[in-house]
Amino acid sequence: MADYDQEISHEHKKFENITWEGKTLSGREFYDCHFYKCSLKECIIIECTFEKCTFEECDLSLIQFKQTAFSRVTLQYTKAIGIAWHNARSPLTVEFHHSRISYCSFSGQNLKKGVFLHCQADEADFSGCNLSQADFRGTDLAGARFSETDLTQANFTGAQRYAIDVQSNKIRKAKFSLPDALALLDGLGVEIVE
Repeated sequence: MADYDQEISHEHKKFENITWEGKTLSGREFYDCHFYKCSLKECIIIECTFEKCTFEECDLSLIQFKQTAFSRVTLQYTKAIGIAWHNARSPLTVEFHHSRISYCSFSGQNLKKGVFLHCQADEADFSGCNLSQADFRGTDLAGARFSETDLTQANFTGAQRYAIDVQSNKIRKAKFSLPDALALLDGLGVEIVE
């Protein structure tokens, strides 16, 4: 982090192969920055702003943040395991593409039109979220939690291994594809016979 220690504001910068593992970042602003093959694993991020930033092939696992904003941020081919996204400042606007977001908690966040494309999201917690019009196409949701979640018009086409209770979540006009859609019948006590 040496070259960037004194700088508070970063605009239109590319950070490549930076290792900030276990560091504390405080009061920093990143606007339209591209992080490529960087490791921020176990960082503590306090009162920072990430706006219009892209993280590509990075490791953000176990980062912790307080009073930090993520606006129009994209994660591509990035490992972001075990993050408490519910601690981020609202509104949280992050897109996830081909990323590993296992064991993350989004609990209570407004993620309307959220993008989770072709991700590995096992054991992720979406309880109490607004995920209306969210896009989960091609995402593996093994063990992911949906409780009191608004999934109105969400797209689960090609998503796999989800368990969504149709009675405790709003799923009106959501899209699902076979054979995984049959899992929606589990909580209804319905028996499927071939």
